[in-house]
Amino acid sequence: MKYNKLLFCIFILILMICTPANALTITHPEQNDMTVSENGIFFSGKIGKYEKIFINGIPIKPQKRGAFSYCFPLKEGENIFAIQKKDWLINTETIKYTITRVSPVTEKTHNQFIEQDKKYYKTIKDRVVLRSTPIDKGMNRLGYLPENTKVVIDGQTNEFSRVYLTKDNYAWVFTNDLTLSEEDNKEEIFSYKPQTILDTNQIKNKKETTTVIELSDNCPYSAVADDNKLIVTVYNLDTPDECYSKEYNLEKFPRYSVCMQNNILYITMKKNPISKSYSNRDVKIVIDAGHGGSENGAIGCLGDKEKFLNLDVALKLKKILEAHNFDVYLTRETDCFLSLNDRVKFAQDKDALIFISIHLNSVPISDDPNLNRGSIVFYFNPQSKNLAKSLSKTISQDLKTVDGGSSQASYAVIRPTEYIGALVELAYLVNPQDVAIYKNKKFAKTSAMAIYKGLANYIHTELEK
Repeated sequence: MKYNKLLFCIFILILMICTPANALTITHPEQNDMTVSENGIFFSGKIGKYEKIFINGIPIKPQKRGAFSYCFPLKEGENIFAIQKKDWLINTETIKYTITRVSPVTEKTHNQFIEQDKKYYKTIKDRVVLRSTPIDKGMNRLGYLPENTKVVIDGQTNEFSRVYLTKDNYAWVFTNDLTLSEEDNKEEIFSYKPQTILDTNQIKNKKETTTVIELSDNCPYSAVADDNKLIVTVYNLDTPDECYSKEYNLEKFPRYSVCMQNNILYITMKKNPISKSYSNRDVKIVIDAGHGGSENGAIGCLGDKEKFLNLDVALKLKKILEAHNFDVYLTRETDCFLSLNDRVKFAQDKDALIFISIHLNSVPISDDPNLNRGSIVFYFNPQSKNLAKSLSKTISQDLKTVDGGSSQASYAVIRPTEYIGALVELAYLVNPQDVAIYKNKKFAKTSAMAIYKGLANYIHTELEK
């Protein structure tokens, strides 16, 4: 009997040694007490091999490595969540979260157009975004107005003011980016003062051709591209149709820039550096490891920080591309912070042909991570669509991820038209099933090789067209 008791005690001792202490880790939400306006929230994290987890009494089944995610609806007011861990020794640990859902404040005039008398306003900073719709997202950017651009405003919707372009043609800018132009509104009755095109000419060199349009003052303009052409239109002019448009053909690997400075509109078309007899050294590529420094990016179920995974892939991709004689640059080579503007300027200063930003994905707090898996590649400009499609194909094939394809999205680093840009999301950090993909020892190398293949396929396919 004493011998049996001794064996039992030894067994219990072994279990205590082998069972990880406090293995339960919650990686999302990052705070125990939060106030949100969303209608749901997901919990993700990991538990030990011999542990079970319950959230408000609901048993949560983890995937390999103990990774789990689970999404709950939120009622208005206070929502209490008790996350309980149990191990083989029937020890329990409970972590409590209080998530308070508030209703967003919506005024009676929300989404309504409030008409006002026409008046002249001026932009108060550089690069004020002119949009086709009063929405602060999506593919609605038309152009970028310099500081002190005069615009005619005739009403507001939410935080946007409506800009008169031509008869029955309007655009939108943030109201906070405008100030009333006192000198242009002195008369009791509004007086419309259209601008004049003073001169047009071209400047050519070996790398680019620039059309220069001199105006009597800054005024609204748009630059809209599709797969084959770019249409630039200047508005508020003293012409019969109140505008001037010029069409530019977009050839292989199109890159261009359109900007207005000091009453002059510059339209620069960069020449294609690649021909069928090209050398890889002709191809300048900027690789952007997303996030870094104080910006961790997404946090995975197991606590992995996106910034480190992005950098590992970027460094390996640089080696592969250089081994194939490409001209390659990294926006960052260490764990440092870079603003989005810094990343864009770096690529523009290098005169990059290709820009690839590397990321791993997450989801909004109200989405279910279990319903979001795999890889996806984003592009903004139409000339980047084929690159995104080629990358998405090779990445999903080589990583064996769910193929999310390619999709258009308005991310700051891929909006510039001076390079052909794509943003790669290799897998979902918060999806427990994708954990096996990005925790694989060969993940970074496989990802880098897949991106290289997609890039090479894109170049060769475009050249053969």
